[in-house]
Amino acid sequence: MRAHVALTACAMTAVAAVAVAGCGGGGSKGSATISPAAEPSTTAAPNSPTPSATQAGAPLKLDPAVALPADVKVVFDWAMPSDVTRNAALTAVANYLQAVDHAVVKQNVQDPPLHAYAAGDALAHGKDFVRSNVTGKVTLSGTDRYFDPAFGKGGGRSSLGITLCEDQSKLYSKDIATGKVHVTGDDPRNYVSYSVVVVKIPAAHPYWQVQGLTAKEGAPQCRQ
Repeated sequence: MRAHVALTACAMTAVAAVAVAGCGGGGSKGSATISPAAEPSTTAAPNSPTPSATQAGAPLKLDPAVALPADVKVVFDWAMPSDVTRNAALTAVANYLQAVDHAVVKQNVQDPPLHAYAAGDALAHGKDFVRSNVTGKVTLSGTDRYFDPAFGKGGGRSSLGITLCEDQSKLYSKDIATGKVHVTGDDPRNYVSYSVVVVKIPAAHPYWQVQGLTAKEGAPQCRQ
């Protein structure tokens, strides 16, 4: 189990319809290059069922800027939706989640990919987690798994609400000075549920950014 931090939460009564500008301070610094197709140390399970689509779409391809070292693996255990908009939004969520781990590995709260793929509560949550690891002089080792994405009702073509689960039972803290991996036993806090708001950013090459976020540790529905 990796180090835990207090989870930042934005009150969202209707995830897909939230006014994300009011969810927290900060915004994308636009300092990271948002690149298309890449194959970093991340896998997506194309045959895994997902509530978000009945037909698989284009496979998940992440930004190479969030590539991780060999001893850290992020698994996105889902089939990508066939709808182009949902596919792009879910790809942005994956980029954000891996960017958080990437920032921990780099020991950099200002890591450019994190600031490119997140704003508001999502950025605050990511920075808090990174900062806790930097302060503790630890990084990550093992496998971080995300699964069961589902899209909320409503929303539009430029803002979508998504829920998903995380299993971090095989993701551990590693002491930077000694290289020792702190393998721990199972803990209910390893299973986390997320609700996120993903917004399409009008830029030279439009991309999606995670802005609203709520997270709950010890989520029984994510223990699978």
